[in-house]
Amino acid sequence: MRAVVLAGLLALAWPAAAQAVDYGGGQAPPSAKRAHRDVALVTLRAPGNGRVTVRAAVAAPCGVGKIRRTLTPGADGSFRFAATVRTRTSAPGVRQTSRMTVAGRVAGSAASGTATAKVRFRRHGRIVARCSSGTDNWQARAAVAGTTPAPPRALGAYYGTTSQGPRAIVVRTAGNARRVATAVFQYRMTCRNRVFDGENITPGGAIAADGTFHLRERFALRFAEGNERYRVAVDGRFTATGVSGTLSVRSVFKRRGDGRVRDRCTTGATIFAAAL
Repeated sequence: MRAVVLAGLLALAWPAAAQAVDYGGGQAPPSAKRAHRDVALVTLRAPGNGRVTVRAAVAAPCGVGKIRRTLTPGADGSFRFAATVRTRTSAPGVRQTSRMTVAGRVAGSAASGTATAKVRFRRHGRIVARCSSGTDNWQARAAVAGTTPAPPRALGAYYGTTSQGPRAIVVRTAGNARRVATAVFQYRMTCRNRVFDGENITPGGAIAADGTFHLRERFALRFAEGNERYRVAVDGRFTATGVSGTLSVRSVFKRRGDGRVRDRCTTGATIFAAAL
């Protein structure tokens, strides 16, 4: 009898538990100048069996802590976990240790909670950097793309997912509702010989009278072997249900010295939808 009652409580706290649902969102800063803080991206995948897979990427001043856990929420849809994640970095002899804590609650088509990351980097056993994210308050939505144009909300934060599986996006608007302040999202790039995941914070841009916007960004990452140049495009429209559109990330890696192209990567055209 207790199992039956608990199942009923879970169904009330989480109406979508009978079918697969993806939630996405996090926390985004008001400007790209704060890209190394106040950024958290969170996704929750609920396959419909009462379990949920939580993924979180939390930015601290010296690095990004990442974690993934599959768990069963409580009767009220709440969860909490803490763990230490150890990973290798691309720098020789440097390892990253991230102490992560993620808590939240799922209620209908929305979820919210907190996340923290304490990050340390060691080179040959010696700590060379350490930092903390503080507590980030995140929100996530099971968003759907809308078709009816509507004006954006001033100082609004829209949370959702992209079509690349459970990957998160957060779009923030400025106080005058005439500009996108920032767009923060996760992506997966497919290259000639590799596939990798990343996060990006794109500076904002103007919102047209019809609720559309077109954000463009270019930047380069420099490595010992060469330089990788990125192009980012985010095109969207605000609707009665939130904001939706497409995004893409492309990069070209050129070898240092002779400038020959060693690799090309792209996300392809990726659809996104986010809600308040």
